[in-house]
Amino acid sequence: MSEREFDTKLRQGLLETAKRVVEQHRRDNQPLIFSENGEVIYVDPYSVEI
Repeated sequence: MSEREFDTKLRQGLLETAKRVVEQHRRDNQPLIFSENGEVIYVDPYSVEI
């Protein structure tokens, strides 16, 4: 597998994982929680585009 193919598959996997996380949080009606510069941020999963 070439580096380009690996990069493409890795990106596809990350996008699919992010989509599934957002969908799960929408089903559970739970906020997405991120850390940005040491600060915890809560995001409404319905405001995230998938």
